[in-house]
Amino acid sequence: MSGHAIRQEFLPQFRALRANSRLLAIMILVSYVAQLLGAIGLGYWLLTLPLSVVSGLGIAAVMFFIGTRLRGFNNMVHECCHYAFSVERHDNAVIGSIAASIVMGSFHDYRDEHLTHHAHLGDYEKDLDLQGIRHFRLEAPLTPRTIARHILTPILGLHLPEYVSINLSARDGTVYRLLKFALIGAAVLFLIYDPLPALLLVWIPFLWIFTAINYWMDCIDHAGLVHAEDELDASRNVNHSLPRVLSTIVFPRNDGYHLIHHLFPQLPVHHFGRCHEQLMANPEYRARDGATGEQTGGQTAPKPIKTVTTSAAT
Repeated sequence: MSGHAIRQEFLPQFRALRANSRLLAIMILVSYVAQLLGAIGLGYWLLTLPLSVVSGLGIAAVMFFIGTRLRGFNNMVHECCHYAFSVERHDNAVIGSIAASIVMGSFHDYRDEHLTHHAHLGDYEKDLDLQGIRHFRLEAPLTPRTIARHILTPILGLHLPEYVSINLSARDGTVYRLLKFALIGAAVLFLIYDPLPALLLVWIPFLWIFTAINYWMDCIDHAGLVHAEDELDASRNVNHSLPRVLSTIVFPRNDGYHLIHHLFPQLPVHHFGRCHEQLMANPEYRARDGATGEQTGGQTAPKPIKTVTTSAAT
C-alpha cells in the first residue's frame, strides 16, 4: 500500500479535525513569548549566582530550552503556512508573520519555499527546502559514521552558513519588518549593556543552538530517506518514543510526527498523537520503519478518533 492509498483511506476520518480557535491560537503564541522571556529571566538570575557545577548546568539547560522555544516559533510558521494553526485563515498569515519575525524570517518567503518540499520531496532540483543543504548529504544511508557526522556538524558549527538566515525584507508587511529591526536593536543594546548574559541567553541560543536544532530536526525527519520512492518511506515519526515532558521540550508543537505531516499536511499538530494511534491500525503503515521504531506486532486497533474543534497546545 502506498502513501497515496493511506491518505485516501484515512483522509475522510481526519478531514473534520479542526485547527485552534482564534483565541487559543493567540494564547499559544503568547505562551511561547512568555516561555522565552521567562527562560531569559531565569538564565539572567542564574548568572548572578556564584559559578558552580549546578549553576553552570542550569545555565546550559536554559540556553538549550531557549533554543527549543525559538524552534517552537519556527514550527508555528510552518503550521501557519499550511493554514493548520488557526481556524481563521487570515489569522494564520498574521500569526505566522509575527512568529517569523521573532526568528528573523519571512512567513511568505518560507511558505513559498516550503510548499515545494511537499510537492517535490527529495528532488534536489525542485525541493527548495533541501536544495540549499544538499551538500550535507541527507540521502546517505545511516551508518554509524554518517550518524556521527550529522551529530558533529552543528556542534562544530559547520551548518552555520546555511542555517543562519536573517530575512529583513518587507514582504510580510512594514510592521513586521519594523518588529525585526526592533528585536535586533534590543539584542544589540542588551549586548552593549551586559555582554555575557546577552551572549549566553540571546545571541548564542539564536545563532547556534536554534540552528543546530533545526539541522538535527532535518536529519531526524529525512536523513537516510531522502530519495525513497514512496512517501511512506521518505519521512519518520519519533515523538512516540519519548516521555511526554521530554518530547514537549525537544519537539515543540509535535514536530516529531513528520511522516504524519507529509501524509496529511493540513492536519493540525495537536491531533498527531491520536491520528498516529489510528494509523497504527493499518498494517502497512505500522510495518514501515518511518512510522515507529517500536515492535508493534499483535497491537490491537485503537479506539476511533473523535472530532474536536480546539485543543490545548502540545
